Amino acid sequence: MDHKIFLAQTPHPLGPIGGEEGFGPWGGLGTEAKISVAAGVFTNIISRIIGVMTIVAGLWFIFSFIIGAYGFLTAGGDSKKMGEAASKITSAIIGLIVIVAAYALISLIGGLLGFEILQPQKFIEMLGPGG
Repeated sequence: MDHKIFLAQTPHPLGPIGGEEGFGPWGGLGTEAKISVAAGVFTNIISRIIGVMTIVAGLWFIFSFIIGAYGFLTAGGDSKKMGEAASKITSAIIGLIVIVAAYALISLIGGLLGFEILQPQKFIEMLGPGG
């Protein structure tokens, strides 16, 4: 009887993704320098996502406000159309207030906890070895 040996049965460990050092900036996180690099990459990703979301929200506010103002100007005295336009303008302003309040609340909570939530690099470095 012939026994076949499969790859899963071999005694060789597969190791971390990307070879001995791991994958990308997260590879070999045993030193403080590597943790700083990884934390910097993570912070940049989060910062860019928040920046893009803020820009999109601001553009959406401007778009909604202009559409509501245009609807208000073209209502021609029709109270129903004026009400719909006023509702669009109100919704746009409430959305802008929510965006600003969320940013302020995150900054306030970060100040109370003792670190900046929107800039987590220092906090991540503090959690690493030697921090």
